[in-house]
Amino acid sequence: MIAAKAYAVQSATDKLGEWSFERREVGPSDVQIEILYCGVCHSDIHQARNEWGGSKYPMVPGHEIVGRITKVGADVTKFKEGDLAGIGCLVDSCHECVNCKNG
Repeated sequence: MIAAKAYAVQSATDKLGEWSFERREVGPSDVQIEILYCGVCHSDIHQARNEWGGSKYPMVPGHEIVGRITKVGADVTKFKEGDLAGIGCLVDSCHECVNCKNG
């Protein structure tokens, strides 16, 4: 497991606070990123406050991440350690639906 730190809310009424947790090891198709910058926008606040329902806690709000790749899985071919990376709000895909098949 990989030790990680973040700012999280523990409930819909909680203030952001330091939180330590563990992440799984990097898998064959994963990249590990040292997060350098992360945006927190209004949708993150709505989600943290459970204003849309369905929020799960603890929650680390924020997306639109910029960081540096520190490790790549064995099957990763498009990225290498040291590359800058930008991650939007959508991560992963099913690779099977019409939208995925259309790129």
